[in-house]
Amino acid sequence: MAASTITKAILDGIASAKEEGLDPLVVLDLDGTLYDNTYRTLRILQEFAHTHSIAYPDLVKDVAGLAPHTMRYKLAETMAAAGIDDRHIVTAAERFWFDRFFTDAYVPYDLPTPGGAEFVNMLHKAGAVPTYLTGRDAPNMLQGTILTLQRDGFPVGRVDTRTILKPDFETADKVYKQGVIDNLRKTGRVVASFDNEPGLCNMFHEAFPAAAVVWLDTSHAPGAPPLDDGIDTITDFIPLL
Repeated sequence: MAASTITKAILDGIASAKEEGLDPLVVLDLDGTLYDNTYRTLRILQEFAHTHSIAYPDLVKDVAGLAPHTMRYKLAETMAAAGIDDRHIVTAAERFWFDRFFTDAYVPYDLPTPGGAEFVNMLHKAGAVPTYLTGRDAPNMLQGTILTLQRDGFPVGRVDTRTILKPDFETADKVYKQGVIDNLRKTGRVVASFDNEPGLCNMFHEAFPAAAVVWLDTSHAPGAPPLDDGIDTITDFIPLL
């Protein structure tokens, strides 16, 4: 479907839901969808290199050529591509990354996907209820999430928006989001959904067949299933404006 057609379908869905007295929900994932979190990983890896320069004197030089677009889904693969294959160093870096990546302090290193804030604001002004549905957990990442959404101009913290995080770190994203789907049905009409994980797009497409479900072709977990028919693809939000 052409980008302009996707936008029109969403705007039409918003208007239709409003006419029926329902909240028009636009469900938006964060990591890999509204936000590029490769900057977060790069910052953590650079910090590891600089704070461990005595133990690993070549590491600062080894990571100097890395950039957000060189980040792989797994940190070990990113380091291997940079020529860092010492298992001791990789294991130490993975531990350092894990202790920081899922925290409020490092979320602000993320940058918004181009056009994302403008697109969400456009839909919000049309009457949509932006529903930020993320696999981040509230105990460790709520404050950082709200901070970055506010910083980057997304509508958040209002009665006509929703921000939904996991209650704990351990719950698998798919299990958690499947549970949220049942609640969304009771509290409005899902008119659109955006996610970077093909499996989650398929899940929303099955749950809400009349909604516009859009896959962000950015990054996703290894072994993802193919997209179901009827799901559109974008790489950023600019074409939808």
